Amino acid sequence: MNVNKIQELLEEKRYSLLKEELLKGQIADIAEFIDELDPKTAILVYRLLPKEIAADIFSYLSPESQSEISMLVNEKELQAILEDLYFDDKIDFLEEMPATVVKRILQHSPETERKLINQFLNYHEDSAGSLMTIEFVDLKKEMLVWEALEKIRKNAPDKETIYTCYVTDASRHLEGILSLRELVIASPDKKIEEIMRKEIISVNTQDDKEYIAELIKKYDLLAIPVTDNENRLVGIITVDDIVDVIEEENTEDFHKMATVGKMDVNLLNASPIFLVKKRIPWLLVLIFMNIFSGAGIAYFEETIQAAIALVFFLPLLIGSAGNAGSQSATLMIRALAIGDVEMGDWFRLLSKEIVVAAFLGMIMGFAVSLIGVFRGGIDVAVAVALAMMVVVLVGSTIGMSLPFLFSKLKMDPATASGPLVTSIADITGILIYFSIATWYLGL
Repeated sequence: MNVNKIQELLEEKRYSLLKEELLKGQIADIAEFIDELDPKTAILVYRLLPKEIAADIFSYLSPESQSEISMLVNEKELQAILEDLYFDDKIDFLEEMPATVVKRILQHSPETERKLINQFLNYHEDSAGSLMTIEFVDLKKEMLVWEALEKIRKNAPDKETIYTCYVTDASRHLEGILSLRELVIASPDKKIEEIMRKEIISVNTQDDKEYIAELIKKYDLLAIPVTDNENRLVGIITVDDIVDVIEEENTEDFHKMATVGKMDVNLLNASPIFLVKKRIPWLLVLIFMNIFSGAGIAYFEETIQAAIALVFFLPLLIGSAGNAGSQSATLMIRALAIGDVEMGDWFRLLSKEIVVAAFLGMIMGFAVSLIGVFRGGIDVAVAVALAMMVVVLVGSTIGMSLPFLFSKLKMDPATASGPLVTSIADITGILIYFSIATWYLGL
């Protein structure tokens, strides 16, 4: 798909050629192109798309573009879009829409679907219930393989995935699971009961989406069944939905590491006021934390006056403490997030971090001492080298310990990174540096 050519055709209003060029691209690429257009142009381009792929492209659009198109199309067009969406994509769309749009859709939905939509919208946004789709293949254990294949062939166009099938009883209790591959290679006259697997990995409707992502990753699943409290199959979660969850969680962690918090809007579309509100709370907190840095410098005023060369190394030392702490914090946060380490591993990791930080401190101390000799003489060089070793050791220890502390307090470890670690390391670095310099230089 040649984006430049499409843009040129759009500007020249050569819509028949534009449609041909668009259809040469992948669905995700077409959606990305529409996302970048202004609302009126986006709806114009969207209306050029053939009906058979329009819904698929709509599911790939950003929530902002989906909302804009929904507000601009008429009732008939909106219903046509929604009818062709898979149920979980429809729920994702409705969760992002204003109440007025949701009301329009519910008014024109069949009663059974309206009840289902309301049920899904009432699930907690981070739960399995909010992620699942009701479009799956269910079989009965009394069926023969050829009957099951016939049912799949008949129902496949309406299902999001057919690669995994679920065996339920008359009351929808989940009894077994089998793949399409197992069905295809089995003898046509065998019963489903003979080939299905009874060891089932499933989740409850209230389970958290991060837990579900871990299960799908651990067991390499294409889909996972969702059951209620009585083990009745109510839906499935497919791997493509979990990929979206993982991306969302990673983005959220990055925002927390920058002490910004959760952001539900695209950065390009976020207003300056919104961004100020998101960023200012922690910045104000850190201002008051950094008052302690100023107090530390004031406390050692006599040391600074006696050896003014020490000031030259101050930014270097506190910066090194913050950098070392941020490195350790990032490693620990990621390890905790993906389950590589647990709370019980803290002491073992602390021991290892002390050894690593000691080596880092010695290497960095030696490097800074070479500058110290030329800048302030041998005594200043030794004092700076000793301080560097200690601040790197302390900064690294703080950085690796804070995520564990936050986890212990049931807070997100990602918050214990970036500006927070740096500010704490700055304060401790100043106190350590001038304390060592005062002691070693006899001031």
